[in-house]
Amino acid sequence: MKQKRGFALLITIILVVVISYLSYSIVQSNIFSSNLNKLKYLHLQANIHLDFIKEYIATHTQTQIDNVTLDDQRFELSIVSRDQNTTMVYYIYLKTVDDTPIRLSDKIIK
Repeated sequence: MKQKRGFALLITIILVVVISYLSYSIVQSNIFSSNLNKLKYLHLQANIHLDFIKEYIATHTQTQIDNVTLDDQRFELSIVSRDQNTTMVYYIYLKTVDDTPIRLSDKIIK
């Protein structure tokens, strides 16, 4: 009788450990997937902002370009302009304000 209880207790402990491990793996996978989706969304949003700024630079004057800002508080925009003889070169830097590692840059010659 005592052996049956001991065996049942051992099986119960093994099942609890296996189910706990599987649950932990599922939760960890969901958290990783959620974080990956957030990074994809931020990268897509940064690309949209960068495309907008490139188009803005192509169609506006130097003083308007110097005063451009983004309405999105999650991103920081920096535009550096250099005069090279007859052309202007604009370096665009866009990065997230929080700790996510999204940084984009581009160069526009106008």
